[in-house]
Amino acid sequence: MPKIKNIYQDKKTKKWFFRVYLGIDEDGRKVQKTKRGYASQKDAKIAYDKYMETHDFNKTVPNQLCSTNQMTFEEFYKDRFVKWYERQVKSQTYENAQFIFEKRMQFFYHFRVRDITSHDIEDWLFELSQTESRNSRKKVNGETLSKSYINRIRGHLKIVLDRAVKEGVIAKNPVDDVSSLPSDNKKVEFWEHSEFRKVMNELKDDKIQTHHRKIVYEMLFYTGIRIGELEALSWSNVDFEKNTITIEKTLIYNTKDDWYFSTPKTKCAYRTIGMGKKLSLKLRQWYDLQKRIGNFEYVAQLDGTFTPPYSFANWLKEAAKKAGVKPIKLHALRHSHVAFLIEQNIQPLSIQERLGHANIQITLGTYGHLYAKSDQQVVNAIDYVQEGAILSKNDDLLPV
Repeated sequence: MPKIKNIYQDKKTKKWFFRVYLGIDEDGRKVQKTKRGYASQKDAKIAYDKYMETHDFNKTVPNQLCSTNQMTFEEFYKDRFVKWYERQVKSQTYENAQFIFEKRMQFFYHFRVRDITSHDIEDWLFELSQTESRNSRKKVNGETLSKSYINRIRGHLKIVLDRAVKEGVIAKNPVDDVSSLPSDNKKVEFWEHSEFRKVMNELKDDKIQTHHRKIVYEMLFYTGIRIGELEALSWSNVDFEKNTITIEKTLIYNTKDDWYFSTPKTKCAYRTIGMGKKLSLKLRQWYDLQKRIGNFEYVAQLDGTFTPPYSFANWLKEAAKKAGVKPIKLHALRHSHVAFLIEQNIQPLSIQERLGHANIQITLGTYGHLYAKSDQQVVNAIDYVQEGAILSKNDDLLPV
């Protein structure tokens, strides 16, 4: 019978077993895993292969032969964590996290995982707080990474080390002993309705290109959907009779030739929302105009291709400057929609459902400060009721 590497037969019991070499421990001794009791060499080989596959060991990669005690953060991240994490999240989430994992966490690459302490993490967070942001390179006065972004990076480190705990590489996650940085308390930027209309007046309807941009901006402002959701919106998702649109996917745009559709961010992001009669009429006019160019499937298309979101952002900024209005980011039209709804005394739960937030805490956490503006309306309502009661009481006292 030919010998098979790592498969052996017990001379006394005649049973077969396999032995896995896991590297060396901190004292330099070999670490091995042995499993016995297989009836045949074939059974032992099948069990061995299954064990190797289950535990993500690759005999051709030296880094994975390192014992868990000696494993560096870089080895754990590249050889174990990446394979697991890629299966847990959407491809876009994975791609977005890659920069954080591979650039912001290089600080820990040379550390053995078991040696990382809460003090190391605090030093790392301080170093991040002194790091210049990528956007600041375009400005005279450099800006460092925001506290909210640093907390996001900290959260990603926690995910990695939580997995290390799960796999038995470490007993406790040191991130749990390090507090998040206090928030910057930055308020979301938005336009008042009057500012939005002022900017839209700069976009004349004499060209189809500006008509295209205008309908995109108005859809974003009056529905609160994301630009990716709008670009993925097909005409079959539009109901002109009920004046509604249905969100069921989002466009992930990298380049003209590199894009794909993804599912919405959460289950609640699958939603049907109303447009109102006026916006529905404008969208119908755009539908008729688009038909003159070609038979396109998607609402926001001008020539059968998808327009890069950054192009819409740049055009919006140009129009704002011409109108004398402070420019905002394209996504801030979503914030503007919320501010507009709050101004109309729309309840938070209704706003949550319209935006597709997973829970009310997200809505209030992001936009709660905007409700302070409506406090005067509350006071006016209280005064109105009390004044009415006083007048009613005085009427009772009038002589007959």
